Amino acid sequence: MHTQLLNKIGQRAYSTKETLLHSYNMGKYVTENNIQGAIIECGLGAGANFAAMMLGGGIDKAYFGFDSFEGIQLAGKKDDSQPGIGKITHDVNVSESELLISSGITSCSLESVQSNLKEWGFYEYKVYFKKGWVQNTITDDFKSKLAILRLDMDIYDPTKHALEKLYPLLSIGGVLIIDDWELTGVRAACDEYFKGQNVEWLSIENSTPKYLIKK
Repeated sequence: MHTQLLNKIGQRAYSTKETLLHSYNMGKYVTENNIQGAIIECGLGAGANFAAMMLGGGIDKAYFGFDSFEGIQLAGKKDDSQPGIGKITHDVNVSESELLISSGITSCSLESVQSNLKEWGFYEYKVYFKKGWVQNTITDDFKSKLAILRLDMDIYDPTKHALEKLYPLLSIGGVLIIDDWELTGVRAACDEYFKGQNVEWLSIENSTPKYLIKK
């Protein structure tokens, strides 16, 4: 296993070492089991879990990173807190588009993420970034088959949008990872999207994300 590089990547992660290792293992899983499709993360932070999936998935996969690169957006009516801040102090009874403003939390520029990936040795990988709020950048034009869909956006609205647009593209045997499962808005988006569907959520030891294998 790539322990030394994972440890280096982990120095810039906003998650636990168990979460980072899980991202790496899921990259390995889809490659070793020949699960077809690209690996995608929505909500990159500094790019640590994205890089861990790349390290596990290998150079032959395509990797897509969707992010505003401005930080977490403002919470909405189905969120009960502003992630990283606490109490919601803005008006949530506005249109979804009016909430597409950075809270200032977890703000990492595209250039800094690209620099991290280069430093970690991924400069020859097929990496494609989509800059902007996912409600605007994930459209019906995106049709790539997916092997992993990892969502880490902390808020109801972008999570629900990404599930609606991207989960149907996930291959059978592919992996959906919900990093922010313990946040009320994110879990509400998952509960609504998968209502009536027979899905089995799996846990990561000593960490909070949940994931499933599409059947």
